[in-house]
Amino acid sequence: ALGKFTDVGRFVTLGTRSLHRLPQHVQQKFLRLKGQDKLPELLQLLKEHPVAGGAVLIFCNTASTVNWLGYILDDHKIKHLRLQGQMAAAARAGIFACFQKGDVPVLVCTDLASRGLDTSSVQLVVNYDFPATLQDYLHRVGRVGRVGSKAPGTVVSFVTHRWDVDLVRKIETAARKRTGLPGMDSSINEPPPKGG
Repeated sequence: ALGKFTDVGRFVTLGTRSLHRLPQHVQQKFLRLKGQDKLPELLQLLKEHPVAGGAVLIFCNTASTVNWLGYILDDHKIKHLRLQGQMAAAARAGIFACFQKGDVPVLVCTDLASRGLDTSSVQLVVNYDFPATLQDYLHRVGRVGRVGSKAPGTVVSFVTHRWDVDLVRKIETAARKRTGLPGMDSSINEPPPKGG
């Protein structure tokens, strides 16, 4: 039994008022999907996202998924940038700069972009692949609704695996009880970005 995540197409929205290091105004939605339904759902989200609705970050867990998704978005004529650790450092820096200037509204990336990317324009984060750890989740969520942004921001996470559900339950419990996430400490040092 997967509890309230079993209904395909059903969103579970969490308030983040007291979650450790999460912006209070960020809306989190968890969407329980089968693997083959992730791509159609992403394309629908991008189609519904207003042009003036701010930038979009799409997180994947591997460089190969970033590249594959990029080809799909090309096929659908969705203007985007790709950022992953197999790219040369100079290329990554150029992509960072281009995205931060707002030249291209969609960035498909690995966790490389979850640390250090500081832009007030991101209003939607999509966890195409659910992150492996709570800390990675916190870093990804931290890219939306930043100081200076014009809107609170939303995070939509695609939940496909049993182990993803376990992490979602921890986040949901922390939100409901208004406690910090388990194992998170305010003095924790950020690890260097993953090569992903």
